[in-house]
Amino acid sequence: MQFCYGDKNHIRVLEEAQFWKRQEAEHTVVIREMAGNLEEEFTEELKAKYENFSSTEATITQYIERLIRTNYMINSELEEKIIDLIEFTLCQSEMFVDFLSTMLKESPAVKNNVVVSVVVSHIMRESQYYVGVAKAYLAYMSYI
Repeated sequence: MQFCYGDKNHIRVLEEAQFWKRQEAEHTVVIREMAGNLEEEFTEELKAKYENFSSTEATITQYIERLIRTNYMINSELEEKIIDLIEFTLCQSEMFVDFLSTMLKESPAVKNNVVVSVVVSHIMRESQYYVGVAKAYLAYMSYI
């Protein structure tokens, strides 16, 4: 994410977060569908993560709608809430990457299926991309 949006950086990072939470939710479904014999513990965790990502996306959408309604007026309280939300999404994505890494190592259904392993690795890289975006935003916000 570029930081050339001035006072619109907050809306821009929220749009990124919204997109990636939707992606991560969809990725949980992709993995479950591709690895039909996935162990129940991993299946249940993916279902829980789907719900969590979807809930976070809905929260982000509420923030975006609020900003649109107020013509992008951001006071210090709202800015702090946005920063807290992005910190939360960062942790959520980091935990997802850790979970996927564990699944790659411990799930026979994933380890023994080259296609599923490649897809899970790709999904990890995509979530790591968002981790980088969120960290860059947070670093930028602590700098200014």
